[in-house]
Amino acid sequence: MNLTNIFNIQLMKKFMFMAVAVLLGATANAQNPAVAKQIKSAKDYQTVLGLLNSNLQSLANDEKAVAYNKLVDLALEKFNKEQNVQITNQAMKKDDPYDKVGMNEAAKNALVAAIECDKYDQLPNAKGKVAPKFRKKNAERMTSARNALINAGQDAYNGKDFEGAKEFFGLYVDSKNAPLFEGIEPIINDQFYGQVAYFAALSAYNGHDYVNASKYAGEALGDKESGKDAMDIKILSMKAQLKTKEDSVKYLNDIKALYDKDPADERMFALLVEYYTSVNENDAKKVLIDSQVQNHPSKMAWALKGENDMGEKKWAEAIESYKKSLALDPEFIQVQFNLALCQNNQAISIKDANGGNLTPEAKSLLEESIANLTKIKEKDPNRETINWAYILYQAYYLIGNEEEAKKLESLIQ
Repeated sequence: MNLTNIFNIQLMKKFMFMAVAVLLGATANAQNPAVAKQIKSAKDYQTVLGLLNSNLQSLANDEKAVAYNKLVDLALEKFNKEQNVQITNQAMKKDDPYDKVGMNEAAKNALVAAIECDKYDQLPNAKGKVAPKFRKKNAERMTSARNALINAGQDAYNGKDFEGAKEFFGLYVDSKNAPLFEGIEPIINDQFYGQVAYFAALSAYNGHDYVNASKYAGEALGDKESGKDAMDIKILSMKAQLKTKEDSVKYLNDIKALYDKDPADERMFALLVEYYTSVNENDAKKVLIDSQVQNHPSKMAWALKGENDMGEKKWAEAIESYKKSLALDPEFIQVQFNLALCQNNQAISIKDANGGNLTPEAKSLLEESIANLTKIKEKDPNRETINWAYILYQAYYLIGNEEEAKKLESLIQ
């Protein structure tokens, strides 16, 4: 191939590249004045929405912004009309009919359109210039419609329309950080944000949308009223998504992150213990429990240490741990039962080590066991929570009190 041919080929490639660049630029700044004119003159929300969706790619950014702003106008017109009737009814104790469902939908549609309008309004227009026109006006007039989403979400939730409730509550939450509302003080310091985020999470959870349930619950964790309940939803949602090994690893990392934020939170500690137990990571579980009782001792920490000691048949260590748990909460009935169980087993170990003889130490342990089980019996005589009968029978039998043991025989048969 000679030099002339090489030059011609390279020149052709250059022209082709330039043509593609021009085409891409034309697409990005396409204009469709005919459709833009139709949208501008339309009087119906659905008509504008149809025209916009069918011709979105052919419109320039400023034309898209104008079209979405038209949707805002029409949706707000519907919303304001119905809300005025609602407000008048409340103020004048009237019962004039109005379209409540349409009002709620219009509030949602107006806010969605305003956010989309702002997105294109901040992009270069057909002339390559950024000349926003709608942000200030739309930010100001969206406040009432955004607030209406709370009642709309409540209406949907009460009607068990959890998907609809999630959309209304979720949009309220998501819109807080929309660029449209940048610098708007009532939205930046929204006092209802955490509670609405909780209801968005609850709606998503009831609708089995665990991804969004976890997301919105995370937004509600800092709320004083709803934070604790939001944490429960987040945990349940994370558990509901455990299907693969990768899911389990993510769950563990999420729980660890929550635990690291507040190591004194007994729920996160218990969940980590539960996870390590489920995957048989006993060493990691022991390290965690030992660290917890040393740095953040609590009734739950000592109870779980006692459970771990009991699982390893370390009866003396388990007894000590359970006693420390009970010292912090004397009404912790499950711990009291486990303590009695360990006292029985420790007494048996001592008795066996002494040739079957009941030593004073073993007798003392059994007397303490009987005292603990008697307290449980008084609290739960019908054994609805704790089935104390056999362990108490065993303690009486071991200590040699056959009379009391026989009284319990009918309960353990």
